[in-house]
Amino acid sequence: MRNYFAILLLCFFSVSFGQSLKERYNLSTKAYQDKDFVAFLKLTKELDSLRPSHPTYMYNLACAFALNGKTDESIATLKKYVLMNISVAFEKETDLESIKNTTQYTSLLTLQSELNNPVISSVKTTILSERDLHPEGLLYLKKSRQWLATSIRNRKIVSFDIASGKCSDWFTDDNLYSVLSIKADADEKILWVTASAMPEMKSYTSSMEGKSEVLKIDIKTKKVMQRFALEGNHVLGDLVVDKNGNVFISDSGEAIIFKISNDTLEVWLDLKKEAFNLQGLTFNDKQTEVFIADYLKGILRINVSNPSDRIWLKFPEGTTIKGIDGLVWHKKSLVAIHNGVKPIRLIQYFLNEANEIINHKVLDNNRPEFNEPALGTLVGNKFYFFSNAPWKAYDKNGVLDESIIDFPTLYYNPLP
Repeated sequence: MRNYFAILLLCFFSVSFGQSLKERYNLSTKAYQDKDFVAFLKLTKELDSLRPSHPTYMYNLACAFALNGKTDESIATLKKYVLMNISVAFEKETDLESIKNTTQYTSLLTLQSELNNPVISSVKTTILSERDLHPEGLLYLKKSRQWLATSIRNRKIVSFDIASGKCSDWFTDDNLYSVLSIKADADEKILWVTASAMPEMKSYTSSMEGKSEVLKIDIKTKKVMQRFALEGNHVLGDLVVDKNGNVFISDSGEAIIFKISNDTLEVWLDLKKEAFNLQGLTFNDKQTEVFIADYLKGILRINVSNPSDRIWLKFPEGTTIKGIDGLVWHKKSLVAIHNGVKPIRLIQYFLNEANEIINHKVLDNNRPEFNEPALGTLVGNKFYFFSNAPWKAYDKNGVLDESIIDFPTLYYNPLP
């Protein structure tokens, strides 16, 4: 959930942790200015460990390694940086002089060039009629043949015609916050909805900060059956529903997975000590494992019956762990939307029998029409998602500049 959540994450850390980061960064800057490169390296290592995938900390670490004659470490760190941000002209960096005559460095320049090449696989299918909708979640109800999309800006759920793109309000509520994710139960009788107060939504006030809720809605009557409210530092980004009707919800604000079972909301797994910014989640086909994306650390695989049995997946060479938002299981693979990185990517990660990543395929890369795609949904063998979310069109007060945004555009990828 986009650049906004990366910023939001820092706000949610404790004051002491924030001060610790700031103090370390100031000390590292002083060490660099004093040419105490040993101390500079020590402090940048700490910063990179406390806040993984931070562009400034990671770039400084690559420079610190080079300044201390640690070529291999510098190259490895710089490669991680390039894979999540190709826009920086690191070839002009004087602090990297010691590694510039190596073949590995030349390979990094080649990698940067290759990542600039577009990969086009997904197909544009529908342009929605509501320009300022700011869609996030997406769902197709097979029984009623309805397409639904959620709205960050307008605090509602709309249905839309897949041919014309015409939108109609499907669910509105005066007390509803920004709507992020929607999923139906197996029988498509109940719609589960996550909503969180966000500055980008209309009529936002500071008194709403940190408030979130999960709604249980009767699909036939469109009436709310139950609301599960949360106060604090919560942003409920995505959810999944198992075959028994249990609901699992990701919280990017507090790095918690909530569970609703028998109409009771509880903390299922507290990941604050090992995760940073939880995003999309999905089951494997047997629903014995749940995979959850962390915006900074990659993908965590969790045994549903024994959550202590969990592991962070190792990623293939040439990919980045950063920026995974939407995540969907498809035939022994995970389809992931990487946003907040340059370039934006849609990648399919293939798994072995132990559900470890063994290969990957870039489905879309560096397409200029893609601007912060977020969540997606699978319909048959097609993965649908909105290509453009107007996060960058808001000012600091959450006011949307409609003159610079496009109408929401739906794409699908014809997965094999």
